[in-house]
Order: sequence, then C-alpha cells, then structure tokens
Amino acid sequence: MYARVQPCREAFRIDATGGSAPVVMVAAGTGLAPFRGAIADRAAALAAGAELGPAVCYFGCDAPDADFLHADELRAAETAGAVSLRPAFSETPEGEVRFVQHRIAAEAEEVWALLAAGARVYVCGDGSRMAPGVREAFRTLYRKHTPGADETAAEQWLDGLVADGRYVEDVYAAG
Repeated sequence: MYARVQPCREAFRIDATGGSAPVVMVAAGTGLAPFRGAIADRAAALAAGAELGPAVCYFGCDAPDADFLHADELRAAETAGAVSLRPAFSETPEGEVRFVQHRIAAEAEEVWALLAAGARVYVCGDGSRMAPGVREAFRTLYRKHTPGADETAAEQWLDGLVADGRYVEDVYAAG
C-alpha cells in the first residue's frame, strides 16, 4: 500500500497567533480534525496572553453520548475561552436543530454580527450534503438581512466571501 500526506491548502490555515477577526468553524463528523488543532492553538495562544477575536465552532454528529469526538478536550478549550462550541446532534435534535446548517440558521443574528465584524468562515466535512446545506444557510442569512436581496444576489455575496478568502471549504464527497 502506498499513501501520501498532503498539507492542507494555505487558505484553510487558521491563524491562532493573534488578531481580532472572528472565526466561524463548521464541521460534521471527521471534518472536526483541522479545527481540533486550531482550537488547541487558540487555547495555547490565550494561555500565553494573546488577545484573540471570538471563535465559534458549529459541529455536527449523531448524539452527545455516541460520537461527540474529543468532547472533554473541546469543552476544556471552551472553558478557557478559546472557542464557543455549537453542537448539532442529528439523532437527538434540540427543537428544529438537527444539523449544523439548522444551528447556523437558529443563531442567524449572532452569525450575521460575526460576519459584519469580518469573520472568516471555514467549512470542513461532507461535501455532498453538509457543505451545500451550510452554503444555503449563509445565502438565506444574507437574504434575511439584506432588503430586496434575491437568490442571485445571495449567491454573488457568497461568491464574494469566497473570493476574499472569508469563506473557505475543505470538503470531501461522501459515498
């Protein structure tokens, strides 16, 4: 068997050494992997006295007692102020919140405020269902907060975030 390891795209690297721009991380399942390192880096930077902008991590899995990967580690980072965790549990939903895109929609005002403050959005995980759902949640967010905006305007807005490096995906096609 042959394998090769490739570093992630430069655009997907989350700077945890400082800066005030908010960070919005969105993951499902194993898509959490790159964010685990970024959150640990943020916790270390905070412990060293760095001032960081807010970070929110929307994370989807089946159930809190089944596959909430690295829960203790992530909760410790949240307690330290490195991140605000926003899980979505598909098998044990909270009201209408079953998937990460539902949680983003439920917290639309906060997400919009983070975007207005210059947030960078990173999406990692399933590219066949989760990522399209998250893109739609962001387009809906734009339409809701932009009077007269239609689907075309929302698509152009999201394309602009992508072009500016403020909406970055590292997704895979699930079978």
